[in-house]
Formats: sequence, structure tokens, C-alpha cells
Amino acid sequence: MSEFLNDFIVGIDVSSEFSVVAMLEPNGSLIHKPFRIDHNPAGFNKLLGILKKEEERLKQKPIYFVESTGIFHLPLFFFLKSNDLKGFVLNPLCVHSTKNFDLRKVKNDAKDAESIARLAKFQDVKYSLVPEPQILSLRMLLREYYAISDMLTELKNRLCTDLYLLFPGYLDVFSNPFGKASLKILRDYQTPQAILSENPDTLAQMIAKTSRKGLIWGQKKVAKLVEMAQLCLQMPMEFSILSRKIQYHLDGIETFQANLEGLKDELAGMISNVDFPKNVRDSIILLEAMPGIGFLTAATILAEIGDFSRFHSPKALVAFFGIDPSVNQSGKFNGDRNKISKRGTRFGRRVLFTAALASIRTTCKGDPINPVLRDYYQNKCQNKKKKVALVAVMHKLLHYIFAVLRDQKPFEFRSPEDHQSWRNSTHSSLTLAA
Repeated sequence: MSEFLNDFIVGIDVSSEFSVVAMLEPNGSLIHKPFRIDHNPAGFNKLLGILKKEEERLKQKPIYFVESTGIFHLPLFFFLKSNDLKGFVLNPLCVHSTKNFDLRKVKNDAKDAESIARLAKFQDVKYSLVPEPQILSLRMLLREYYAISDMLTELKNRLCTDLYLLFPGYLDVFSNPFGKASLKILRDYQTPQAILSENPDTLAQMIAKTSRKGLIWGQKKVAKLVEMAQLCLQMPMEFSILSRKIQYHLDGIETFQANLEGLKDELAGMISNVDFPKNVRDSIILLEAMPGIGFLTAATILAEIGDFSRFHSPKALVAFFGIDPSVNQSGKFNGDRNKISKRGTRFGRRVLFTAALASIRTTCKGDPINPVLRDYYQNKCQNKKKKVALVAVMHKLLHYIFAVLRDQKPFEFRSPEDHQSWRNSTHSSLTLAA
């Protein structure tokens, strides 16, 4: 049964320029027809005036519900919140599940607003709160970081495509074609003819100075570059027009890289600011200390989680990240080829996947980053596919994150045997205390 069954409920269907509002009395009847408000000061104040008037009549404060619509619901949500009204956000998946309540095929904003209100009032629906402005700003900055990072990756892929035509074999010269030495070569020598006309010693010194790997290493790279350039002379001269295109790509790569560095600095400054919530800053520091998790990963996990107190078990956190297995069962049939649900935050899954990959790797000396998770992954790989085993590592990693955030204690390595012994001793202590 819904906890809002006897409350004055307001359902708001939000779009980019206006919203449609439906109001239900405590007995469930509709308070006149749904009405429209524009997203401007006049529209917001119109809604506030109507809500205050109905509040005086019903002797109850309204509780409003909005469907999550990217960023469009946020201005109205914060306006009502600043006027001492209580509100919640509904997941679109829950709202869309009500579209077949009526047999008639009617779909409009008024019906949607009424459906939101009735769903919140009569159904035990899952809802969420909009995080504090600082956490919301952190989340939006981080998502912008990943958007720019994706554009940078796309630009690098397009540059590689052009290099296949203009400089066949160039991608084999440098292990990282986007390193400083490689980018300087592409910037200063736009065609194979330019590389062949340059003094090899000058090229070697420039590569050695840029890469800081010594003159001998630079001379080896020059030898490969000359061999590559001689091969390129046999290519059609029309491909030389791609050199201008490569310069455009280089300009874009440098711009995006500078933007990413600027965003990193801004994120660090925001988190270290005295106005930023101290509990979230402390949690970021705790997660960052975990092996395989860096600053951006820790900040993203906390920004996507928002209010950690909502999660009372590791299973709830796993479901929020969409790592929980889907269920396909009907009658005597039980599906055994089920994938993860992917119903939660995709940005959280993205950084969790990166953290899982980092956790099962080894250092340059061959030491495992996280020996417990690496052994767990290798054992899973004996009878599971690698990606399935990696999802299991993500699942295990979320349990670690939950324990660190719950106890507010640094992560410590503990073998499965030691962990089981610790759990047994803790259970015995609690039994004796009871």
C-alpha cells in the first residue's frame, strides 16, 4: 500500500517549455481539470498560488511528483522545494508502466500528469530525491567530462583512419600514436615528403627531447619513419589532401585534451571547497584509496549514488548500478541465459567496468593490483566467459564499496578464508550480546 494514500498529491508531466499539472484530493478524486503552466517566473508563481490555495482548503500540504526528464524537471522541482514543499522524482520506467491502465488508447499531457499522480497515490512505487545542488553539479560536470572524453575518442579513431591512407605503417612506429612525440611529428611534418626531406639527426633529437627516452630510442624511431615515408611515396598523390584533415583532427584533439584537464582541475576545486558536503568528500577519499579506483571513478560513483543512506544492503546498490541479473520465468520455464538488467545508472556501470579491469591487472613488476579480485576473476574464467567473469568482479567490487561507505573505514585486503572467519566471529559476538 502506498504511503501517500491519504495525502494531497500533485502529478506534474514536464516538458522543455511547459508542464501540465494534475491534483488529487486525499480521497483520490481529481481537483478540476489538469492545467498547463509555462516554465517562466509567471508560470511557476501561478502554480505556487494554486497549490497554496488548495492547501488552505484541504488543510494539508501538497506532495508533488515529477517524472525524471533529464534536466527539464529540475528548475520547477527546486522552485517548489525552495517554497517549503515536499517532492519526489519518479523513474520513467515506472510511469510508462501505467500507460495501459485504460483500455482506450489516449495519450496526452493531461492524461500523463493524472497517471503520475495516481501512480504515486495508489501504488507502492519506488521514488527518489533530487540530490543536493553541490552533488548535482558534480554529477553534471562528470557527465560532461565523459561526453568530451567520448568525442576525443571518436576524433582519435578518425585520425587513425586517415593515417592508414596517408601514412601506411605509421601506427606501427609509435606504440602510442597520440603521445607527445607522435603528435609533434604529425604537427610539424604533414606529408611523407616532409619527413624524407628533414635531416635524420634533427628528427632523432626532436623525438628524444619530446619523449625523454634518449637519442638511441629516437634514432630507431627515425629509421622506421623513413622506411614508412618511402613506402608512402608509392601511394596516390591525391591522398596528400588528407594532411589538412589530419591537422584539423590534431587541433580538435589538443582542444579536447585541454578541456578535460580543465574539467579535472575544476572538479578537484569543487570537491575541496569548504561548501562541498564533508561526508561526500570523505567518502571520495576512502574510495580513492581502494586499489584500482582513481579520483574520477570515486567521484563518479559518489555523484551517481547521491544519498547513500537510501541503500540498506549491497543488493540494493547492485540493482541501482544495473549489475543484478534479469529474471525470465513463466510457468515451468526458467530462463538460464539471462543478462544483467542494465536498469541503473549507465555512467556508474561505465566507471565500475573500468575499476574492475584495473583491479584484475598487474603492475609493471608483475604484482597484482588486487590479488583477491584477480584470483576470483581467474577462478571464474575456468568455467565462465571472460566478460561474465568481469561482471562478477564488478558485483564483488560493489560489495566492497558498500562496506567502505557503510562503515566509513579504509579498504583492507582480506582473503576469503579470513573474511569468513571475521564474519563468524562477528556473528558469534552479536549472538552473545543478544
